[in-house]
Amino acid sequence: MVWKYLWTFVLGIVFLYLQVLVMPALSIGGISPNILLPWLIYCVWMKPINVAAVTGFVIGLMYDSTMPSSFGLNAIIFVILCVVIDLFRKPFEAESMVAKLLTLLTANVVYALISHLVLGLSFGFDTKLFNLILLGFIYNLAFSFVVFFVMKFLSRLRVVAVE
Repeated sequence: MVWKYLWTFVLGIVFLYLQVLVMPALSIGGISPNILLPWLIYCVWMKPINVAAVTGFVIGLMYDSTMPSSFGLNAIIFVILCVVIDLFRKPFEAESMVAKLLTLLTANVVYALISHLVLGLSFGFDTKLFNLILLGFIYNLAFSFVVFFVMKFLSRLRVVAVE
């Protein structure tokens, strides 16, 4: 049981470093993609919900420590996303491609809506905020598809030692 937590946590730390160090270089219009979303979706699909939720909460707190003005926001959003994704994927088969695509879409929609609500309440709802959230949603969705399926592909690779 400890190894499930440890491996998921180490993978989360790797994605956290990529998010903090690499993703700002890929920003478009001041919006950098959030690659912690596909990592979280992958964790919910592959691990038990308690492992994914606890690890998502801890990684969310660590990510929030880079942005002290909204400390705790991503941690709560990640826990909400864990619950939403888990409830959404239960009626589908485990290896259904359509279910994975719909889960990626649903998680990104929920993340964009929560972000729009929180930022709108903090700074006011206007068209500039809506346009930024819409651009962020499209950018996150594109990165989520790529990162999720690369992670899925890499998880199926096996190393075979030949003498």
